[in-house]
Amino acid sequence: MRQIAIVLLFLIPFLAGGQQQPQWTQYMVNKYGHNPAYGGLERSLSIIASYRDQNDGFPGNPRTVYLGADMPFYLWNGALGFTFYNQQTGVFSHSDLKVSYNYVYGTQAGFLSFGARAGLNFLNVNGSGIITPDGNYEGVINHNDPILDIVPFNGLGLSWEAGVYFMGRKLEAGLAINDLPSHAFSVGDADYTKSFSVSLFGQYKTKINDDIELIPSAMVRADAAVVQTDIGALGYYRDEVIGGIYLRGYSPGSFDALGIIIGTGIGRNYRLIYSYDIGISSVRRYHQGSHEITLTYNLRKLIGMGLPPRIIYNPRDL
Repeated sequence: MRQIAIVLLFLIPFLAGGQQQPQWTQYMVNKYGHNPAYGGLERSLSIIASYRDQNDGFPGNPRTVYLGADMPFYLWNGALGFTFYNQQTGVFSHSDLKVSYNYVYGTQAGFLSFGARAGLNFLNVNGSGIITPDGNYEGVINHNDPILDIVPFNGLGLSWEAGVYFMGRKLEAGLAINDLPSHAFSVGDADYTKSFSVSLFGQYKTKINDDIELIPSAMVRADAAVVQTDIGALGYYRDEVIGGIYLRGYSPGSFDALGIIIGTGIGRNYRLIYSYDIGISSVRRYHQGSHEITLTYNLRKLIGMGLPPRIIYNPRDL
């Protein structure tokens, strides 16, 4: 029982191998959250806040809060940003805080960006909530385990990401790699291993008419053991009304959820988007779907080029 991941498998068996990276239905809305190389490509200040209640009704289900912001920083030919998320899963609380920089290079076809993100992981475990096969839980709690404690224990470690992103007039695509090579840090008397993962994203913008735009997209996520896909499409009406649908899974053994996405613009700068996942795997009998809500803010004003203000000469001084 040296690895915390073993305890995780006892507590939440529906998470195959343990869910380390947060899972999001609205992956196409928060591209910077998945890939640090997307930072600044909207050429303005962008802020996104999200909340996800995954597999609602299942005891100890994952609940995740996310906050991220990015903006161009032309003095360094790129962009700066930060991300923070906290995920509560059973007795585990997993927090992650990172900062990013990406270099943007302009080509005739579009923008090509290379980015990296690094920061800290904080893992907290509520020891009193763990149940072991040989433990005594009547009266005074005793796990009868030399590693596990009944009081909260925690650990702090490093985490990093790297990515590349291409943005053209219609086509966008990005590749991101997390925590490669895999590494571990101590959590109390146990070890927590950060496994590497890879994500590949792509989308294509299609203009139906002057008012309607359709954007199909796909996301592929993989680690050393599992590959999963998300395929969907969002439609925008006058950039104010949003609707979409998506499917998670690519085969009978991987189909997990069918999602519905709706949203609306709020004024000029804000968007509010909600999605609901309908379970289609065998786990659907044990939960009531997944809810996700996202609030986005975009300044919608080009950030200055990082140059000194233009000097206006007074003719009298000439």
